Amino acid sequence: MFLQRLNPASFSHALKEIGTHPIGQAIMAKKAQLLSFKITDLPLSATLILKQEALRVGAELATPKSCILAKEKAYDCLLVGTLDQLKHLAQKCAKQDFGLKKLAKELETHFIPPTYTPALMAIVNLTPDSFYPHSRYSAKTALEQIYKFLEQKIAYIDIGAASSRPGSLYTDANAEIARLKDLCTEIKGQNLYKHAKFSIDTYNSKTAAFALKHGFCVLNDVNGFKDPFMFSVAKEFGVQVVLMHSLGVPLQAQQQLTANNLWEDMEAFFRAKIAALQEQGMSDIILDVGFGFSKQMPENLALIKHLAHFLHFGYPLLVGCSRKKSVGEVCAREVQDRLAGTLALHLKALENGASILRVHDIPAHLDILAIHNAFLQIP
Repeated sequence: MFLQRLNPASFSHALKEIGTHPIGQAIMAKKAQLLSFKITDLPLSATLILKQEALRVGAELATPKSCILAKEKAYDCLLVGTLDQLKHLAQKCAKQDFGLKKLAKELETHFIPPTYTPALMAIVNLTPDSFYPHSRYSAKTALEQIYKFLEQKIAYIDIGAASSRPGSLYTDANAEIARLKDLCTEIKGQNLYKHAKFSIDTYNSKTAAFALKHGFCVLNDVNGFKDPFMFSVAKEFGVQVVLMHSLGVPLQAQQQLTANNLWEDMEAFFRAKIAALQEQGMSDIILDVGFGFSKQMPENLALIKHLAHFLHFGYPLLVGCSRKKSVGEVCAREVQDRLAGTLALHLKALENGASILRVHDIPAHLDILAIHNAFLQIP
């Protein structure tokens, strides 16, 4: 006899390997997927019902020890169970009152996360003040770099002409367009946009429209679509949009989210902005959790660790940790020495649900993408 511990992600393959009946495979595979959720401010009545129903299906609801006294109107709880158990629990909750119908609907959005082929988004900055000096290009050197990206078959090339680092100055659209003009002319004139998705990184709707007229097909609004004209531009050109969580760009030092309101604020932000985009007929959306934007290091790391939460929206997730301040704080490294820390964070992001990495260092990230994809092929 030999006992081998398996990664839960390999359980489905192992079922096939030992010859389990297909019906049994479908049933038992769900039992190998453990899910856990924190439920905030659950009404007392709903807490008591959920506790009972969770136990009936074999799941668990952890409550504060004071809950037994039933003195509070609501409690924070932790729900844990296998996918199979929680599916049954959601069915039971859908028949209950006290907010449990809503809870059931929200649970169900987490049961079948979307899957996307991982890709890279290369960074090109036509700015004199980007935080990482090696990402700063002139129109000529940027074009040379773009040809290298095309040879490497990079899926997305993100071009910006205004810095969004904390403390940066606002750049108006005319200044952005002046920096972009020659490069955009080449991209359109040489039909480069046929070989990769060119993304415009901007907070100005006029700049966005200029780039989209020159073959760009992705609008990466680092201001989180605060400008209503951005909706009009995106709709006019029918492009893919990157919706990034942001409190505003250029970012002010005092604008910071903390762990106390991070998840609820981000959830509300994405819900509202997605609804606004959908109302305008736009559904080709990428979500960016805004690593480093209005968040401090603990919050940034928490976003990567619990990134899978945002998969319930049903859109691909973009993560950009490349050489940012939080990497330097964890590793005690200056920006030029943050590659290893960046790679570690980005690999974790891929494992936790990211499908697009926005990066400075393409060769190194092609390697971690190859390792990640190789692991997916291993039983």
